Amino acid sequence: MDSSGILQKHWLNVLFDFALDALIFCFAITVGAHLRFVTGEEFLGNMLEYAPSVALGAVCLSSVVYIFGLYSRREFQPGIFRRMRILAVCLAVTFGFMMLLFYANYSGRVGRGVMAIAIPISYTLLLVHHGLIRRRHSRVRERVAFVISSPYDESECRLFESLDRGNLEFVGVVHTPDHHPEVDHPILGKTEDLPKIAQRENLDRVLCTSKCMHDTSLYKEFCQLRYSGVGVLPLISLCEEIHQLAPIELITPEWLMHASASPHVFYLQKIKRAFDIVCSLGGLLFLGPVLLAGMFWVKLVSRGPVLFRQVRSGRFGRPFEVIKLRTMRLDAEKDGAVWAAAKDSRVFSGGNMLRKFRVDEIPQLINVLRGEMSFVGPRPERPEFVETLSAEIPYFQERLMALPGITGWAQVNYPYGASVEDARRKLEYDLYYMRHMSVFLDLFILLDTVRIILRGGAGKVKDIMPNRAEAASQMMSDKAKANAATPRPVSADKAFNHA
Repeated sequence: MDSSGILQKHWLNVLFDFALDALIFCFAITVGAHLRFVTGEEFLGNMLEYAPSVALGAVCLSSVVYIFGLYSRREFQPGIFRRMRILAVCLAVTFGFMMLLFYANYSGRVGRGVMAIAIPISYTLLLVHHGLIRRRHSRVRERVAFVISSPYDESECRLFESLDRGNLEFVGVVHTPDHHPEVDHPILGKTEDLPKIAQRENLDRVLCTSKCMHDTSLYKEFCQLRYSGVGVLPLISLCEEIHQLAPIELITPEWLMHASASPHVFYLQKIKRAFDIVCSLGGLLFLGPVLLAGMFWVKLVSRGPVLFRQVRSGRFGRPFEVIKLRTMRLDAEKDGAVWAAAKDSRVFSGGNMLRKFRVDEIPQLINVLRGEMSFVGPRPERPEFVETLSAEIPYFQERLMALPGITGWAQVNYPYGASVEDARRKLEYDLYYMRHMSVFLDLFILLDTVRIILRGGAGKVKDIMPNRAEAASQMMSDKAKANAATPRPVSADKAFNHA
């Protein structure tokens, strides 16, 4: 199994669960209508009238369930009773939405009698479905081994040891005949016996470095494993699958080239632009009253302009003026550019509330309509910060290859960044998004944004690699040694002159 197929599995599972909950809701309404109306003609006639409302209710239910995090592996620590309560709340919100449709569009209403029958049916089926999801997420641990062919592979293996591995059980290492690893884990054997080792140890996956993945001497063994149902993938792909981020220490130029080729040109140029226009127009329409209230508050408590304009770096580094609702004092940067923080002392009264619930971001919808930003994408940084961060963080310039966004994968997964280290961690989420961007991922990010707004911001993030610094430092040292030991290719001119 290749890495791309594995990576698609996470979001395919989310999409499948999302669709199945929607179908459960539609089925429950259909059964309710069938039991409520005796004659077939009356049943069919009412179902045709119900169709638009039922479709909206189904999407509402699945969206609320996603917002509550019930499709995510990270949320599956609480017990079943808490999950039952959350599902009950999701159903209550959905049927409350259906009641609003009942009064807003009487001709397409779903009768209260039908809903009374559908509620227990849908709740029972939802409990069964989410019980299966919970079982799938807490299944027996998968057994994995790591292939080592050099000292650099050993340092990457140590990075894997420090990784929050979820339900993976690290069995041991397999080494190439010309390298004997110095590790604390069991040595299972040599790579030439890899298929036999996988069968003997009942391995589910074999991990390796990106270099080993493309080693022609290991091609036969890796192919045999993959056709036997054992996954073979580099460590960075595992991090993408489990944590939906790309650790900077594991990124290679080859990975970046593959990432840049992954998004389809048609999606970037056509679908994403249409998505941005629809979402920004809808956002201005529905959030207009909220924006007006925010503008009134800014005018009330602070002197100066209501809107705030600032130069940011757009796609390919092109500068543009971002428009935001002002939340800081006029002299906030009298001493020069400063990082914005979650609890910034420069914010005036009530400004933190506007920032917490993202009201200050609403005017950026105008930037989206202009084509300067996208609705979903990496956060636009100031040019002076881009220059500084590019010098300190590898591959930071890569995030400038995509249009910046009002919201994004990094924004919904990581709190406000106020340091170089925070920028480094957020870049890992940005690079993941740039590799896997799609209309479905954009929609899920929008739902995540709703959750973040309702919670008042992203929560504290647990570091997936507690001992990252030590392992990463060793990796860089081993990589430098490997590069120094590798003979540099002779240029064509020198080779010709020598001949």
